Amino acid sequence: MLLALAFASSAILLALLLTLVPRVEQLLTQGAADTTDLVAALILVLAICGISLGLAALFRQLLATAVLIRSLVARKVSVPSAVLSAAVGLDLDGRIDVVADDRPFSFCYWFVRPRVCLSTALVRRLDHDELRAVLLHERYHLRHRDPLRLVVARYFAAGLYVVPVVDELLGFYMLQKEIAADEEAVRVDGVASLASALYKLLPDADDVSLGLLVPVSSLSVTEARIDRLVAGRQIGLALSPVSVALSGGALLGAAVLIAIQGGASVAFEALPRLYAVPGLLLGPASLLFAAAIDGGLHQLRPLSQRLLARP
Repeated sequence: MLLALAFASSAILLALLLTLVPRVEQLLTQGAADTTDLVAALILVLAICGISLGLAALFRQLLATAVLIRSLVARKVSVPSAVLSAAVGLDLDGRIDVVADDRPFSFCYWFVRPRVCLSTALVRRLDHDELRAVLLHERYHLRHRDPLRLVVARYFAAGLYVVPVVDELLGFYMLQKEIAADEEAVRVDGVASLASALYKLLPDADDVSLGLLVPVSSLSVTEARIDRLVAGRQIGLALSPVSVALSGGALLGAAVLIAIQGGASVAFEALPRLYAVPGLLLGPASLLFAAAIDGGLHQLRPLSQRLLARP
C-alpha cells in the first residue's frame, strides 16, 4: 500500500511538474505577470522543496548510518561464546558484530549484505534462549534487507510531504516489519523467549537512541509489541482523517491543475476570469498548499522531539 500510493502520488505530482516546467523560463525572465503565473511559481517552489526534502532525507540517512557504524566499529569486540552458542543453526556465521556499549540494543544494518549488531549490555542481560530469540528477530530483517526497504520508504515519505498520509503509512509499515520479525522468532522458538527478552529491555527502551534517521532495523521495544506477543492483540491501521483528507485533496488538486495545465490551457483561457481563477486555479492550489503545510509539520515533528529530548 505504501509503495503503491507513493508511486501513484509521484506520477501525479511529476506530471504536474512537467506541465509547469515550460513556464520556468518565462517566470525567470518576466516574473509572475498574473494570477496563473503566481500560482505556477508557488507550485514549482513546492516541487523544489519536495525534491530537496527527499534528497536531504536520503543523504542524512546514509550519513547517519556511516557515522553510527564508524562509532560502533571502533568499539567492536570478539563475539562472545554466549552469542555463538545462541546463533548455532541460524545461518548467521560471520554476519554478527558485538560492540562494547552500556546500552542494551540490537539492530540489522547495511543494504546489499546486511549484518546484525548486538551490544555487550544486551548480551549480559539476556540468557541463551532470549539471545536466540533476538537473533531470530534480526535474522528476519537481514533476510528481507529491511534496512534498504526503510531507506526507500523514508525517501518517499520525505519527498512526498504534500501527501502527508504517506508519512503515517511509513510509521505503520515500520511497526508491521517489527511484528513480522517477532512472528518469525515465535514460529521457530515460541513466544516465551522473545516476550521475556522484550520485557527485560523495556525499562531502557526510551534511553536507547541510535539516531533519528538511521536506516537500521533495531529491536525497538514497545508495549504494543509486547501486547501483540502476549495477548495476541491485532494492531490495526489507524490513519489521521485530517491527513487522509489533505492527501486526497492535494492529489485531486494536482489532477485538476494538470487538466488545465496550470492555467495555460486554451479551455481555461476561454473561461471568465471571475469564475475560472478562484474555482479552477486557486481552489486546487490551496489544497496543495494546505497539504504541504501539514506534511512539512509531519517531517519536522521527529526533529523537534529529538531537540527537546536533549539535556
